[in-house]
Amino acid sequence: MSNRELSHIIQSNLWYTPVIYVFISFLLVGAALTADYQYELGKNMITIYAVDYSLTQAIVGTLTAATLTLTTFTFNLVLVVFTTFSGQFSPRMLKNFIASKATQRVLGIFTASFFYMLLCYLFLNKDLAQYYFAVPVLATIIAALSIGTFVFFIHHAVNWLQVNQMTYDMKKEALSIVKSTLEDEMDPYKVKDISTIKGPISESKEFTITARKSGYIQLVDYITMVNEAQKDGIVIRLEYTIGSYVFESTPILSYWKKNAKEIDELKYLSLFSIKRRQSEVQDIEFSINKLVEVAIRSIGNYDPKTATNAIYQIGEVLASISRKSNFSNYLIDENNNLRVILQERDFNHYLYHGFGYIRHYAKENVIVATEILKVLALMAKSLNPRDYKAIWEFGVFTASGFENLFLFKLDHQQFHHALSNLAVSTKHEKEYEEFLKQRKKIGLNTNSTKPE
Repeated sequence: MSNRELSHIIQSNLWYTPVIYVFISFLLVGAALTADYQYELGKNMITIYAVDYSLTQAIVGTLTAATLTLTTFTFNLVLVVFTTFSGQFSPRMLKNFIASKATQRVLGIFTASFFYMLLCYLFLNKDLAQYYFAVPVLATIIAALSIGTFVFFIHHAVNWLQVNQMTYDMKKEALSIVKSTLEDEMDPYKVKDISTIKGPISESKEFTITARKSGYIQLVDYITMVNEAQKDGIVIRLEYTIGSYVFESTPILSYWKKNAKEIDELKYLSLFSIKRRQSEVQDIEFSINKLVEVAIRSIGNYDPKTATNAIYQIGEVLASISRKSNFSNYLIDENNNLRVILQERDFNHYLYHGFGYIRHYAKENVIVATEILKVLALMAKSLNPRDYKAIWEFGVFTASGFENLFLFKLDHQQFHHALSNLAVSTKHEKEYEEFLKQRKKIGLNTNSTKPE
């Protein structure tokens, strides 16, 4: 298991942080009991600060039940709300909320508070001490901390449940995956000009390595794969990419070797992480798909504002992909020799997965389609110029077929104004004029804004 995968599992595991807090509560219990039993703090305190055994037992016993009730009530309420909310937008939202640091810390404080009260209540002994100080004082402080945490958690949940905050967090997650996967991990090994590669694909026999189990490809260790391929003197071609589902015995990669050296195939299989479900550790498309689901469900729930917000967040992620990746499917080693051939992924691929499904479900919604064109025009201002053609063609395909759905003149003007801005940003003014002429030929009204 790689460090990135281990880090993701720990972060998304609901028990990791609470276990740490529970361990801290054990230390506090030991310190409090040692102070009261061994050093007799309660007996040595002045009368106003000393708490007798019966009052200490009542305080700790009451707080034990209260803390457990508070914890159960809080998370039961939140899970009910999130079940409804995730059904309305995306079922993957609940995992994001549970994996947030604030949620895990709140659960850790509640759990640690309960264990502190429970253990102190268990070890209270009238024969060992008549008066207590550390145990009841710490119990009171921890109870006050739990109440404060409860207020903070309600505030955190309310803020997180706001659609703008939710989509913003999803966008941040997607941008971090773009940076770690494309920019930091793969781009240093990608080659822009294939003619500079020293080692072309060999004409020798092609060997294949098959998967040993079925599931989604969650993670591929590209760096280690390049290094190992360099040591073995082979060229590898990946038959599938991150997020693909493979069956058992499906050829997962092919390789060519120039010598008769035996290749340890299990070594290369270990560089793939295949699990039962998709993960956002390295899968850019999966992280974008969360925002796509929010947009599509918002359209179905007649919530155009939420759909528009999700569309703009997707646009920012796609613009980042355009700027930070050269979309080469060749990875080379330090000697400029070809080592790994990836599945081809260009900007068109990510653009389709980002807006293609939304465009399909918004095919009768002119307002949402207009927002897609506006986002495309906004994206074009920060895209790599090589992707201008792709985004313009996508905009034209989106614009086609909406003429008969305009109910008002303003719908028509806004729609064509957005397409006009896209033409200007992508330097396709002539193509825009041709588009208008074609619409006139088929008898459609095109009193639209011309590119400025």
